[in-house]
Amino acid sequence: MDSSGGAMPRAGYAEWDEEDLADWVDERPARRLKRRRSSWLRVILMSLCSIGGLAYLALQLEPARRPTERAKEVPSSVLVAPAPSWKPAPASPALYALAGASGPVAMEARQHTNGAREDTLILGRFGDFRYAQVSLVQGQPESAGSFYIDIVRRAARAGLAVAHQGQGRTVTTKFGTLEAAPLTLAAKGEQACQAFRFSDGDADFSFQGWLCGSSAPDDAQLACFIDGMSLAGASSPSMKAVFARAERGRTEACGPAARTASVAVKPPARP
Repeated sequence: MDSSGGAMPRAGYAEWDEEDLADWVDERPARRLKRRRSSWLRVILMSLCSIGGLAYLALQLEPARRPTERAKEVPSSVLVAPAPSWKPAPASPALYALAGASGPVAMEARQHTNGAREDTLILGRFGDFRYAQVSLVQGQPESAGSFYIDIVRRAARAGLAVAHQGQGRTVTTKFGTLEAAPLTLAAKGEQACQAFRFSDGDADFSFQGWLCGSSAPDDAQLACFIDGMSLAGASSPSMKAVFARAERGRTEACGPAARTASVAVKPPARP
């Protein structure tokens, strides 16, 4: 109090009423809540930016990483080509011959992985007035397909196409009855032939091929051509038995003159 006995006023402070004090007290929690919200918002934004950056980086690295992963996923066995079923046979003297052949006879031999052997005799060339090919097989290399499919495959190996194959029939030879059909082979030109196929399952022996000329050979010419096949060199006992049995079945219709005629087809007339 002052000397007059009255109450002294509060110096330097504004008088606050109860409403002002309540407002000051109520504002503090609101400010703290705003601060907390802004800090959480920063954390969320930074997390989203980090996730976006990682996703972008992963997309950039994916093309470079995929080839390596594919190489690991693909088994090595898929990348290795299977070994061929046929391989060229070692050079050896000819095992077969064609009787009455006036020109040289080329020979090719190959060996199957299961041990079967195929010897192919080729007389002349495609388009010659005498042209023949016969493949003799010892063993059972593959399951036989249809007559037509077998001829198409062999023609393709010789670089030829089958333009036409007619109705099949049977022809009697010294080996027995075989399949035969008129055949037209094609390359730059066409040539009339007779296709044939024979198989002896008991002896594991078979042969097939074609005989061609200026016109399709008849059954007698085909039979004599087949009868002219013989052994030429060292052969297995089973092959000797097959050909010995065949010789006993030879007919008189295919004597030396007839066998020579079967491989000496008349040339076509020149224009």
